[in-house]
Amino acid sequence: MSIRSLRAAVSFLTVLPVANSDGSPGARLGRAYFPAIGALVGLGAGAVLIVVGAATTPLLGAAAAVAALCLLTGAIHLDGLADSADGLLGRGDVAHRLEVMRDPRLGSYGVTAIAAVLLLDVAAISSMSPARGLAALVIAGGLSRLAVLAVIVLVPYVRASGLGVAAWDSRRRAFDVVVGAVSAGVACALDWRRALIALPFVALTALVLIVLARKRVGGVTGDVCGATAELCQLAVLLVFAVR
Repeated sequence: MSIRSLRAAVSFLTVLPVANSDGSPGARLGRAYFPAIGALVGLGAGAVLIVVGAATTPLLGAAAAVAALCLLTGAIHLDGLADSADGLLGRGDVAHRLEVMRDPRLGSYGVTAIAAVLLLDVAAISSMSPARGLAALVIAGGLSRLAVLAVIVLVPYVRASGLGVAAWDSRRRAFDVVVGAVSAGVACALDWRRALIALPFVALTALVLIVLARKRVGGVTGDVCGATAELCQLAVLLVFAVR
């Protein structure tokens, strides 16, 4: 654990300009900090939800909160979701699927995935009280990034280059998972009962993505991790939306 790793994780997962001065990715891309940073991003979005919702309507507050999530993260996870949808759900062999996932252009699956997830995010958040919405966003941020960390630790990376090479470093895996789990656990303290209910849905969502990625491309990529973050975040929000 180091300041360099923390800076690398913040720089990778958010738009904040705190990258290491030498441009290095930091040890294992700071993956142990992923859940903590996800929870903090959720906290920022929750603050937007409360302020905008109080001044306007719950629906506009929810839309503003989702927009804040996109702005704070640079929509990096949504981009991964779209690329994963195009690559994993489309036709072709492994090489073609991986090439499609690298292509910056969006296909019909990618556009549909983004639209569906954003609409469901807004609908779920707008159905909650401000206090529950804040807790949901913080917990969703922590648990979804914990799921990403689990994917990195448990599933092989299929590309030969890219930032994923640093993130998939095999050193100190158990330590990073423990640190990440503790961070997510602290976030879950805001509403531990609903967090416990959400946890199996997060695990199931991540498992489905892992199985699909292993079947279609033989492992996972950074895009699959982005899809994991978005879909697991949505799973938590949907659980919190249940009355």
